[in-house]
Amino acid sequence: MNAITSPPTATDAGAAALVESFQALARQACRYLVQLREFDLHKGYRQRLKGGKATANTADWLHMRCGADREVVAENLGVAYSLLKVPAIETAFAAGELSYRKVRALIRVADAGSENAILDFARSMSEEWVEAYCRELTARRYNRGRSRQSEGVPMPADDDMVIYHNPACSKCRATLATLRERDVRFEAVEYLRSPLDEPALRRLLDVLEDEPAELVRKDANFHALGLSSEDYTTVDAVVDLLVRHPRLMQRPVLVRGDRAVIARSPEKVEALL
Repeated sequence: MNAITSPPTATDAGAAALVESFQALARQACRYLVQLREFDLHKGYRQRLKGGKATANTADWLHMRCGADREVVAENLGVAYSLLKVPAIETAFAAGELSYRKVRALIRVADAGSENAILDFARSMSEEWVEAYCRELTARRYNRGRSRQSEGVPMPADDDMVIYHNPACSKCRATLATLRERDVRFEAVEYLRSPLDEPALRRLLDVLEDEPAELVRKDANFHALGLSSEDYTTVDAVVDLLVRHPRLMQRPVLVRGDRAVIARSPEKVEALL
């Protein structure tokens, strides 16, 4: 005899609608990031705003056009570009299976080889658990690296080359594309998500072929802080500034063995290949 089931109640319908709304928010967040990335890739920010005002980047354009927080837009753009290297995570995000908060944590630790395994975990766990797991995984990698460094092994030791980059930077994307086209083994480090500490900055400056002052971006953020270029020419001054303001670090920076360059031109990239 077939079991008698009760008809769905208003509470059941409300629960289903709530879940659907939550997933719809995730899908919309993914659409926004994809649109943001496409806008930036096509340099849409070059279109002038009302009154003929020009902007230098997407974050400034959205701030002027919509009042968006520049720092938030910059973070969103970084996440959007990072999703390009983890297509399975982007697909799950677009389907509403992952929240923005989960995605932001996952892109810090996942790559094309590991994303499917970590996705199964992320789908079934809470945002807090996903973030905690990713922090723990990052800490493990850092501690392994510190251990190898203490043994005299160049950091990081698992790849032939390291690039410190910002996914929102066109120069960084061009350099990454060159490395991939040339089939170069490398580790990509997003320095805004994993800022270099004082010892790491000193090691970098010790092998950098450019002058210490060149590691500081003299951009709008630099001038907004009321800083002067003349005050940041020595190793000590540059290290102190970049520890306090990682966003002012020039990019991309390529490190290979005991050499490092600020790779803002094809010639600098070729110098280390």
